[in-house]
Amino acid sequence: MKALIVDDEEHVREAIELSVDWEKFGISQRLMAEDGAQALSLIREHNPMIVFCDMSMPRMDGPELLRQLREENGETQVIVISGHDDFYYTQAAIRAWGVDYLLKPFRKSDLEQAVARAVAAWHDRQSSKSDDRETEYRLKKGDALLEEQKLADYLKGEVPFHHGIRSLLHKLSDANGGFQVALVVPRNRIELVSGRFDGDGELFIFAVNNIAHEILQPFGPHLFCRLDPQRWVLLVTRQSQDIPPSEFESYLARLADAWCRTLGLSAFIGASGGEVRMESLPAALSEAKASLLKSNILAVEAPPEPADDLPRLSDQRLLLEAAVAGANKAYAAELIRSFTDSLRARGKLTLKELQACTLEANLLLERANLAGLSGKELADLYLPLWISDLDEWERLLVQQWWRLIESSGSESNGHHAVESMRQYINGHYQEDISLTSLSERFHFSPQYIAKKFKEEFNTTVVTYLTELRMEKARSLLAHTGMSLLEISEAVGYTDENYFGKVFKKHMGVTPFQYRRQEQKGDTR
Repeated sequence: MKALIVDDEEHVREAIELSVDWEKFGISQRLMAEDGAQALSLIREHNPMIVFCDMSMPRMDGPELLRQLREENGETQVIVISGHDDFYYTQAAIRAWGVDYLLKPFRKSDLEQAVARAVAAWHDRQSSKSDDRETEYRLKKGDALLEEQKLADYLKGEVPFHHGIRSLLHKLSDANGGFQVALVVPRNRIELVSGRFDGDGELFIFAVNNIAHEILQPFGPHLFCRLDPQRWVLLVTRQSQDIPPSEFESYLARLADAWCRTLGLSAFIGASGGEVRMESLPAALSEAKASLLKSNILAVEAPPEPADDLPRLSDQRLLLEAAVAGANKAYAAELIRSFTDSLRARGKLTLKELQACTLEANLLLERANLAGLSGKELADLYLPLWISDLDEWERLLVQQWWRLIESSGSESNGHHAVESMRQYINGHYQEDISLTSLSERFHFSPQYIAKKFKEEFNTTVVTYLTELRMEKARSLLAHTGMSLLEISEAVGYTDENYFGKVFKKHMGVTPFQYRRQEQKGDTR
């Protein structure tokens, strides 16, 4: 932060600079001005936190400087310092929202107290602005989510075309403009959100949308809409007639590549055949969906020979139900993995075929659930229809059959298992840990882990992991000279900026500010 000292007498400027322990207040730079005109130029360039201002100066005096300052900058705090014990100047300072009015000669203690009040007032004002910005952001975000839901309902055919949809789409294109439609199916969304983004789904979507904006902007304005977590829609309009509509698919290919390189996101993207009017968007979306369902989820190119008939999971029904009755998790997992291995062996598995397997898997889960094999009926037991990654499909299906076993109450080692997980987190906090990875390592469903961990330790896995990482980060910041990038990687964050945001949210200060505070504490 910066402070500006304005006085036409050099010895007064020097006296002010030498009287204050600037570092204590977080002020790293002091600027000097001989009159109001010079000061105004420096204020416009540097935006200081505090201005020390004399009242009687050549060219531009104190009252005029304060008048112009408040017209242009309502943030800077003012401390008036003058040898004129005159109500006129005091009144001018008050009108300019000056923090204090000190008479020359001033005492060091009075000056530091005035600085402390000015700094506190500045921070209060910034905090108030931050609260206002946060409120405005929440309102805008709420409006955006409401608009997205309206558009999603229309695209899914749940509501007819109406004036509200027309107004929303007019923000993207005028009445005569056409839209091109793409349906996006993210393949490893769950893995990325739980791992790289520490469970922050909104941050993940923010990153996805930012990359889409960067790639698609040369083609034209776009609108991103989530039909559900597994299906995203991109509506795009050409900004120039010089760009042929056929270029749309090449931009989508660039987008898929950018998502993969930047985020590690793998996605299938299906496009409609050409431009359509806004009233025809659901039909264009159906066309994109039909194209997408033909995607081979096993390989880039399908084998030349026809694939074998699709195996049936229902052939394993009795064995799966026996695994639940016998509380045999390993056997249930083995049966499901054997089935997915048979799917992989075909060399070709279209998204439409995997959806058929999903419907069959959900039917078996429903039958086992209603038969009371688990002792009670479970909600949210079914796999999402639009899963497009076979590894994720297998993992989720295993977890759902494990949930049936766990809900029967036959898990007698729950306490010891959760304690083992806590100890594992303590020893591997710098690694990529999520409910999914813990599930695979300890053979419990993510739902069971989340529930039991909360019961045992009165906190969530994510919160416990974050607090542990922040504890290690504080120690490294206070006692080592490691860079912020080195520390972020040492405690499990690959992105230094994301680490900084998590640290500030947790501690109230940035990692740099925390290190500086700790270093000051060591010197006292």
